[in-house]
Amino acid sequence: MFILAWILVFIQVRRTISGYIEIVQTSDCNSCRLMLTCKHLNSIIAILDVEFTPGHVNDTLGNTSVTPTLFPPVHPRGCLNQRCSGVNHCSFILEEDCPGSDLGPGTLFVKYACVTEDRIKKYCNSEIVLPSKFTTGISEGFIQNPGYPRFYSGQRECRWKITAPSQQRIRLTILDISVIVDNVSSEEECTDILQIKDTGQVIYSTCRQQNPPAKVISGSESIEVVLTSRDYFNPLRGFLMHYTAVGCPMPNLPQDGYLVYRTDELAIFSCCVGYYFPDTGKRTKSLRCLGAYWNISLPILDCQKASLLQSNQTQEIIIKSTKTRNMVTELLAPVLLIVVLFIINGGILFYILRARKRQTLDEMNDDELGPITSSN
Repeated sequence: MFILAWILVFIQVRRTISGYIEIVQTSDCNSCRLMLTCKHLNSIIAILDVEFTPGHVNDTLGNTSVTPTLFPPVHPRGCLNQRCSGVNHCSFILEEDCPGSDLGPGTLFVKYACVTEDRIKKYCNSEIVLPSKFTTGISEGFIQNPGYPRFYSGQRECRWKITAPSQQRIRLTILDISVIVDNVSSEEECTDILQIKDTGQVIYSTCRQQNPPAKVISGSESIEVVLTSRDYFNPLRGFLMHYTAVGCPMPNLPQDGYLVYRTDELAIFSCCVGYYFPDTGKRTKSLRCLGAYWNISLPILDCQKASLLQSNQTQEIIIKSTKTRNMVTELLAPVLLIVVLFIINGGILFYILRARKRQTLDEMNDDELGPITSSN
């Protein structure tokens, strides 16, 4: 029994942390120790954004100046990726761990994600199928090469294929890349290279980190990530990438209706002649895409004939009027009962008061007539 309870607890904990992506923001001064930590031990850090807000500095004459907001040639993202990406926790001091990016007094802001291993695709030749509107699943995740962040292997092409639902596209964000290059001043001299292909054509390729991170959006529902390396073993990190579906999937056509116009942000549907949408009573319906979802719930209601629609509306009116009459009846019945009870109680009270008054008068008459009779 004790073992069974532990098994149930383990399953519940596993379900709780499954698919875990937490966005964390932290900040501290340029000379302070910045702590990056994930709650769950099976989570790793992925650096999302790095910003620096300069402080005010007084020169020898007492004048106040502001340090520039642009980073020097050495951007702290690379230092942060080297120390923190792919691990569960780390510490970072801008002045000590990345001296080439020293900007003087100021505040360093770091935004990172804590990602569980089940949200990371790290095996070569993997296929990732994003869920459609009819299925449940995860519509975003991360890709990293085997061995990240300690090493990456080579002498072969390591591929990941991502497929999104119809009418949706895929956005890739290269968060970290550290591969071998022959000449850092020219991208043509890349020894190892990361490529992104759409319908077999290379739409992006790189071998060095960019700031801000490079973002690539596919032109179709399928995209392929390829890491090519010349040597068998490379003592560098490789790459870490985020993927997500963008755009809204194509809704089902309503019965007796058709699609008029469709863009990434808008879709217009219309009913055939003599048919109308039952919820609005109009022939056309417009949908707006809010990121990856439409502004109305799906599926779209089927079109109905005008006569049937009028009949339904008449029935709704009759039903509403019937409900209103029933409600009025239910409210009036107790009110009338209370009024009748008040009237009855008022009549009884009036009769009692009248009887008491008559009795009082009779007693007064008896008191007055008593002495007169005795004297006679």
